Amino acid sequence: MSRFREWLGDERGPGAGAMRVARGCLVVLAFAVPFSIAITEAALVTGLVALLVARRRGRPWRFASSPLDWACLAIVASWIVSSAFSPEPFGAFVHTRKLYALGLIYLAAEGFREPGLRARFVPLVLAGATVTALVGFLIYAVKVRNDPSYRLQSLLSNQMTSGGVLAATALWALGQVTVGRIGRRLAYGVMCALLGAALALTQTRSHWLGFAAGAAALLVARVPRAWWTLPLAAIAFRLAAPARLVARLASIVDPHEPGNQGRLSMWRSGWDIFRERPLTGAGVQDLLALYRKHKYPDATFEAGHFHNNVVQFAVSAGVLGLAAFLFWCVAGYRQLLRARRAATGEDRALVASALGVFTALMVSGMFDFTFGDAEVVYHSYLALGLSLALLPGRTEVDAHGGR
Repeated sequence: MSRFREWLGDERGPGAGAMRVARGCLVVLAFAVPFSIAITEAALVTGLVALLVARRRGRPWRFASSPLDWACLAIVASWIVSSAFSPEPFGAFVHTRKLYALGLIYLAAEGFREPGLRARFVPLVLAGATVTALVGFLIYAVKVRNDPSYRLQSLLSNQMTSGGVLAATALWALGQVTVGRIGRRLAYGVMCALLGAALALTQTRSHWLGFAAGAAALLVARVPRAWWTLPLAAIAFRLAAPARLVARLASIVDPHEPGNQGRLSMWRSGWDIFRERPLTGAGVQDLLALYRKHKYPDATFEAGHFHNNVVQFAVSAGVLGLAAFLFWCVAGYRQLLRARRAATGEDRALVASALGVFTALMVSGMFDFTFGDAEVVYHSYLALGLSLALLPGRTEVDAHGGR
């Protein structure tokens, strides 16, 4: 218990108890986010309430204000406007409740101001990720005997979500490989390899690409001279992976592969829907019924979203929503790059991982609606919160004349 208190910091003053609760919830969330959305959501809601109680009792925000605040507000405003003008406003307004999850950015920004908690964040995430990977391997070993096409899923809702979570957690591990003693680096390297193997077995090509892009961003930010490890890893995968995984990778560039063809057809339908309601969109809700009305004959599957973040925002929230999302992406990168310049010591590895995780979301989001997948996008919220925590806080900025 005393060690747990050490993680939460020696908080004093107004709202100290509530702030310790908020940090405790962040600890639980970091461990649970790779394997349980129910525990994660409970921890998030409780942590946000505790954070607001601390503020109400007089504790000031300590994280820095930034354009990311306005970007988050822009997304909220665009979703509300879209819902108001939606053909089904009630259903659309119900879906806007999901935006409370953006509060995770600020829960993390405030919680990670405590160095002890920040230092233990990656071990907590990787402890939860180990549960996901090991359970996934066990289920895979049993099911693949009867179904050779089986894709690793583990405890999460589907293979796509599992792939996104494993890609993000592998990137958190990869950042730690670049810092510390050789034994520590090897331990994190083994963890990264374990999570990478589980990611490979999900056969989620979008998250393979996301991980590759995130790893490249991480290495450029942290150890540019290690760029050669990426093509080496690709060659190793080509030589060691089973033939069906190699074929799955090669299918990325095949426009006639059923998954690729289905996405291309779906995006054409999305364009048709967008042209009907270009300003405010069709509403932030499940769009399966609307998609069926605009589906082309060459469609290979159906879904209530459009397997692309940009297309999804354009269709559901129109030009206003798309502009808000792009503003959020730019503001997020800006914060991550500012944090990279400000970070010192082992925090540099954390920021490099955060940059990699956010990049992975952007790249895999070209082929899946990752912004709408809570288990996946929460890693990006944690990354952005971490970047805010490492920047000079509000009191520090004021003390230095607004710098």
